[in-house]
Amino acid sequence: MAHRRCLLSLARHATAIISQKKMPPLSAVEVLTRKPNPAITIPNSELSWFSFWSHSRHFSSSKSEDSETEVEVEMEEASDVEAENDNAASDLGRDYSPEEKETEAVAIGYKVLGPLQRSDRVFKDYEPVFAVVQIGSHQFKVSNGDSIFTERLKFCEVNDKLILNKVLLLGSPTQTIIGRPILPDAAVHAVVEEHALDAKVIIFKKKRRKNYRRTKGHRQELTKLRITDIQGIEKQEIKTDGKPLKAAVKNPEKIAAAV
Repeated sequence: MAHRRCLLSLARHATAIISQKKMPPLSAVEVLTRKPNPAITIPNSELSWFSFWSHSRHFSSSKSEDSETEVEVEMEEASDVEAENDNAASDLGRDYSPEEKETEAVAIGYKVLGPLQRSDRVFKDYEPVFAVVQIGSHQFKVSNGDSIFTERLKFCEVNDKLILNKVLLLGSPTQTIIGRPILPDAAVHAVVEEHALDAKVIIFKKKRRKNYRRTKGHRQELTKLRITDIQGIEKQEIKTDGKPLKAAVKNPEKIAAAV
């Protein structure tokens, strides 16, 4: 309304100034009829007070574009999360046959023998033998009695006996056997002790100047294995006469006193 009042006042002043100037006499017909100017083409629509400001305004930054990009990013993330959830749900709800379970377990690097019985005596004394085994995409150096944490192993429960068949290296005080890349005659026996969760890891994502921040937490599922036996290498027998081993006592060195 304020702009319109200013325009009306300017129009009054302009008409007053033009009327004061001397105009040549015109006939009534020439005054009433309007002669078109060939140099200026005016559309048929009547000119309004805002016709002079009909051009579009351009800004350096557009909020609509930023909002559209944010919406697109959120839609992509939501679709990715939905796809991951669908894949996980399909894997959990899928019924595996015994052959499929065995083939997938062998591809990861283990074989399930069955549950541990009360009569089984799988835990043995320490032996000076070590092995390097591969489970999934990780490698572990283990010996008899060690416990390791791996990523969650499928198709096995607590107290199940396993055979780790991807043995890359065997070693003892007398010999070392290296696989190319796997030793076919070697095997490492283990028992599943528990399924646990690792410590929480914070995932923070940020895109500057986009008002985009996302914080998520993740706890990796783990499986704890206890190594019970290593097979495929000659083991040195430890001879004990029933007497406790005495530690070697070092004689104190004689230091000559400076004169």
